[in-house]
Amino acid sequence: MTKVTPKLIEELADRIHSKILAGEYPPGARLKQEILASEFDVSRTPIREALSRLEAKGIVSQAQRRSAVVRTPSSREISEMYRVRAELEGLAAQLSARWITDHQLVELRLAHDAFVEAVKELRTAGSADRSIGSSRKQEGRFEMASHRWLEMNGTFHRTIAESSNSRFLARTIQEVTSGYARSVMLSSALGMNSFRMETTVTQHERILKALEERESARARRAMIEHVLEAGEFVFTSFANHGRE
Repeated sequence: MTKVTPKLIEELADRIHSKILAGEYPPGARLKQEILASEFDVSRTPIREALSRLEAKGIVSQAQRRSAVVRTPSSREISEMYRVRAELEGLAAQLSARWITDHQLVELRLAHDAFVEAVKELRTAGSADRSIGSSRKQEGRFEMASHRWLEMNGTFHRTIAESSNSRFLARTIQEVTSGYARSVMLSSALGMNSFRMETTVTQHERILKALEERESARARRAMIEHVLEAGEFVFTSFANHGRE
């Protein structure tokens, strides 16, 4: 039997937290001790202690005699997350307008075109669900389209961050928009309507055009407006579902 030590408990807490940040355990996911014990090949005792540490840090919540649940961010946390992201990505767009190469501009245009196609897929899948009723197959199609939308959106933003000529900035943006935040963005994508999707396409087009024309101030402004507006949508979506 594995000896339970403070070091083991800390390692388990870190590993569970890493999976939460990577999106493997999304907000709202239930973390059952017996399953985690089997996954990490330990007894339930250190798992229980590791979850208690994560609860103390506000990462998971545990009701009495219930499994731990990955905590869903509050509306305030979401608002703060997007305000920080807007400033970081605004700076990346500003720098990108100066440093982005012709090859990277081509990659960005291709990413945008793929994003537009993903939006069409998402809209079509959503319309099919409403017109002929829900089924596992239809729900699966909509979920796949949502993931495709998220992937292409991420590629668009990541390309701009990487073309900023600042590795530190690109790495910081990656940390802010991955894992936990990624799960939040996917959750919001499931509630998007056609108007919101088309608005996102238009905003991406404005950012891309500003970069193609090497307009630093316009690129920064367009990106900040885009991210802040996206944040307002996510904030409202979570608030409407009682996630205060």
